Formats: sequence, C-alpha cells, structure tokens
Amino acid sequence: MKKLAYFSPLNPIKSGISDYSEDLIPYLNGEFDIDVYIPNNFQMDNIELQNKINIKEFYQFDELYNNKEYDAVLYHMGNNYTAHNEIYEFAIKYPGVVVLHDYSLHHFFAAKTLEQGNISAYKEEMFYCHGNEGLNKVNEFLNHKIPPIWETDSLNYPLNLRLLDRSAGIIVHSQFASEMLKKQAPYAPISVVPLPAPLITDIDLIYSKMITERETLGISKDDFVICALGYANHTKRIDKVIEALKLIKENKLIRNFKFFIVGEIAESYPLQDLIKKSNLVDEVICTGYVSLNQFDQYIAASNMCVNLRYPTQGENSASLLKILGHGKPVIATDIGSFSEFPDEVVYKIGYVESEVDEIIKTILKILDENKEVKERHIINYIQQNNCMAVCLANYKKIISEIIYGQQNNVNLSFEKYVSEHVSNLSEMFIELNDNKIIDQYIDGNLEILVDSFLKCE
Repeated sequence: MKKLAYFSPLNPIKSGISDYSEDLIPYLNGEFDIDVYIPNNFQMDNIELQNKINIKEFYQFDELYNNKEYDAVLYHMGNNYTAHNEIYEFAIKYPGVVVLHDYSLHHFFAAKTLEQGNISAYKEEMFYCHGNEGLNKVNEFLNHKIPPIWETDSLNYPLNLRLLDRSAGIIVHSQFASEMLKKQAPYAPISVVPLPAPLITDIDLIYSKMITERETLGISKDDFVICALGYANHTKRIDKVIEALKLIKENKLIRNFKFFIVGEIAESYPLQDLIKKSNLVDEVICTGYVSLNQFDQYIAASNMCVNLRYPTQGENSASLLKILGHGKPVIATDIGSFSEFPDEVVYKIGYVESEVDEIIKTILKILDENKEVKERHIINYIQQNNCMAVCLANYKKIISEIIYGQQNNVNLSFEKYVSEHVSNLSEMFIELNDNKIIDQYIDGNLEILVDSFLKCE
C-alpha cells in the first residue's frame, strides 16, 4: 500500500474544509497508508477519528519527507490564511498534490502580506502571478483609485500561480475552476473530483425525518421552513432573501413561514437591523454557531434552502452538497460551479437587479411543486455523481497516476532535470578547479536544454 502524507485543517478550525477532510480521511485511509499532519500541539475535536488514524505533527514532516517515507503528499488549500498558512509553506517547499478548494487565493495573500504590513511582499506576489498588469493594479489600489482587489476582482487576479508551478498535480471540484486553471498552467495536471455529499438520505425517509427534526428543534409542522446555512457574510446575499421575504409577508403570499439563518454572522453584516426594519422579527431566526449534527437537523427540518453566492472566489459549497444529500430543493446563484448543476436539481437565479423578484418567484414555485418528484430527481443525481464512492475512486486514480508518473507537472520535471544535469556536470569538472570553464560549459548545456524544451512545447 502506497504511503501518503495528508495536510488539511481539522476541527476545531472552523472551516468547511475541516469537515470535508474529516469525512474523507476514513475512506482514503483504506486506499493508502496515511499520516495525517496537524500543527504542533494541536488538539483535534474529533477524538473518534483521531483514534483511527496515524497522527503526526508538522515538526516531524521534514525528516520523514527527506528520508523518502512518502510516495505522495496531499495538501488541502483554501482562501483562509489562518487555516492554511503553514500548509501553504509546506506545499511550496515540498511539491505534492494540491486540492484547491478556492480558485482564487487573493484573500489568503492579502492576509499573508498586507495585514502583516508587508506591502512589498504583496507587490511581489502580484508581479509573480500577473506581471506588470498586476503591479499596476496594486498601485491603483494603494493610491485609493479602486477598492480592494480581493473583494471586487479576485477571479482576474487569483494569485495562485506560484502554487500551480510548485504542485505535482491540482485537484478542483468543478469544471469551472478546471478550465480557468488549464489556461493559466497548461503544464500542470488538473483534475476534477466532485464534492461528496457525506450523507444521502433514503427518499422514503425524507418526510419522516423532517417531522422528527422539527419536534427536536421546536419548529411547527405547519410552517414553511427556509434555511440558509454556514458562515453568513455579504457574499451569501441573505439580505436579498430578507428583502424577498418582506414582500412575501406584506403581500400574504405564504401563510406561515420561518427563515432560519443557521451559523455565525459576520460582524460587518448587519442582518439583525435589517430583520427589524423589515418587520420580520417573528419570522427570521438567527441560530448562531451550531454543531455539525444540528446543522444537518436544520436541513432535514426545512422545506427548502437558499445557497446564494456573489461575488465568487471560484469556490464550491459543501453546505450545498449537504442540502442536496437531504433531498431538499435549493436556490443557488447562477455563477461558477453552481451553474454546473442541472436545472432539475438546483434552482438557479441571477445576481442582477431582478434578484429579489427571482427569489420570490422561485420560493413560490417550490411551494407549489410536486415535492416527491423533486426529491427523487435530487437524490438520484447525488447518488450517481456526488456519493463518497465516486469521490474516493477519483482520488485514488489521480494520486496513483502521479505516483507512477502517468501524470506530471512539466514545470517541476524540467526544474528537476536541469538541477540534476547541473549537479552531474559540476561533479565531472570539479577536478578542474576552474569555475570560469565550469560556468561556461554549464551555461552552454543549459541553453541546449532550454531550446530542446521549447521545441517540445
């Protein structure tokens, strides 16, 4: 069995990637001999998982890697600096397979550089990834001519090139991200592994689970329940949902409804004030942070969910897969990876001026539709495309192909070949003890190598 080093945030680090990894590791651990790496002195929340796997701390990796203990390294990389800063440094130093959960890493680098007061490092990264155009963009921002680039234009300036250059392979979760990456780095293996739904409900049990969980959560069986799930900030468009519900209430379009905002709300996102102004204090409930089990309970108790996203960082939504795994109708923004779901599985709306009207129309459509037919469409699609078995088979295939050299990053291969060539030439001429002759010979050979490489391309 091939040995794999595995780097990812884990709970209690609050990240969808932590949840994703804790779902994936037990399955992947049966296909590879895995060492899961955690920060030094880190205490995992998931004791059950911890007792089933090999745990190593970051300080142990250098020696084991240099002793060739691992056939491959798997890094999970996202846009959150706090969760991924050390993982990024390992990925750059020790190339491996990178699961890129967010196409754009601009937020990550803004936190890594600007928030530390290091403007020059931010400029350097923009120049490395986007050349003079990137530098000009930084200068516009620093001169207050444009808003923060990571808030408004991160898809055009994703700051991911250094990671692409240094990765043995890249895994993403959507064709949307794959197509953009292939334009940036045609020399690197790019593969798609769909996000898995960690739980897929039996179609015949959806209604009974809804009733059971409503009793547990104290929700009336007569309410039409809508849920928005996960960390709430301005990109989740929940303010637009509240505007829509305000009009639904005023026009008495739905008799009894409740809207649950399940999860933490960003301090910069003043939803409580909006709820009061919209006269929805009785209809909108903010739960605050909930456990993973409660998260699933709210989905099961709902009639439908909303999963809007704009602007996008090219990310995917683990909460969307959880919702679909429960067979629940969901409204998503017609953008990026969300657009790839079939219309009979996910309701999609735009993010233009008509957004609120589209939300209202879609909620009413869901209210009137045949829910059993919809549930069957959703569950059948998820079982075929997003079950854990499909995800696992893709991981096994991609990692194995990289281990056996069936896929490789041409950039890394060329770098390795040149390094070995230079080392061999140096050994050949070491006895001459004439650095000038050695340098001239090496430079000449490197020119031949580069010319040959360019002809192959």
